[in-house]
Amino acid sequence: MKQSYPIENVAKMKKRNRTKLLDRQYNKRDARLFVIATEGRETEKQYFAMFHDSRIKIEILATGEDNKSAPQYVLERLNEFIQKYDMNADDTLWLMFDVDRWGEKNISAICREAKQKNYRLSISNPCFEVWLYLHFDDLEPSDKTSKDFEARLRTKLGSYNKSNLDLDLFKDCMEEAVKRAKNLHPNPQQNWPPTAGSHVYRVVQMLLKAVEKS
Repeated sequence: MKQSYPIENVAKMKKRNRTKLLDRQYNKRDARLFVIATEGRETEKQYFAMFHDSRIKIEILATGEDNKSAPQYVLERLNEFIQKYDMNADDTLWLMFDVDRWGEKNISAICREAKQKNYRLSISNPCFEVWLYLHFDDLEPSDKTSKDFEARLRTKLGSYNKSNLDLDLFKDCMEEAVKRAKNLHPNPQQNWPPTAGSHVYRVVQMLLKAVEKS
């Protein structure tokens, strides 16, 4: 059974089989594909490299050297991917971006279009670093900006470089991060956290469950 993702004004073309995305370590029939279009160039890609399992494959569509990181470009990358590949019914497609630099009106429009196409939302307020910090502790009410959360991570970890994550610090704390983030914003109807928090837990929770079943 194939799942259809509507794309407007797309010229008819033969899509590539999704198994072309899977290397030999994956079961090409059963592997579940998680496609995540991200605002960031490096941090998210590094983080999701922690997930290794023969039953899942994570494809990160990161911002390139053109620096087109605004939500509309993140959505555009996911649209282009779906034009190229045929997907299975249990594959999931995600948009992952931050609230901090983009107006609420712009984000609302992107979220509305994403839901029409059955894309899932994994948005952080104000930034992805909120999700990283939740691996270690509850949020501090005084922290509001991206700089606040980056400084908080440096204090907690001794250093923080978004281009070179120490994955060993995060890999055993993911379930705690999911609990903290979910407790902050448990409403599944929210498109993004209205206060400081992160919906990255939504995709991580699904990944952890997929790994447990494998």
